[in-house]
Amino acid sequence: MSIVQMAHSSHRHGLRRHQRGDRGWIALIKIWWRRMQDRRTLATMSDQSLRDIGISRYEAYYEASKPFWRA
Repeated sequence: MSIVQMAHSSHRHGLRRHQRGDRGWIALIKIWWRRMQDRRTLATMSDQSLRDIGISRYEAYYEASKPFWRA
């Protein structure tokens, strides 16, 4: 689930950001950490590996260059 989806979900359920509690923030940090790790891996993949997963070098660069908080 992306950060935007989490934000929309919390608003849909009548929760504001400061009302999510510790579990919500921990989950958010885990998502950010995983996204950061995935983007680092993507940036170091070979052209053959990128072809295997169906993305171009440009797409990999674009995704890897995004900040961790952006989905």
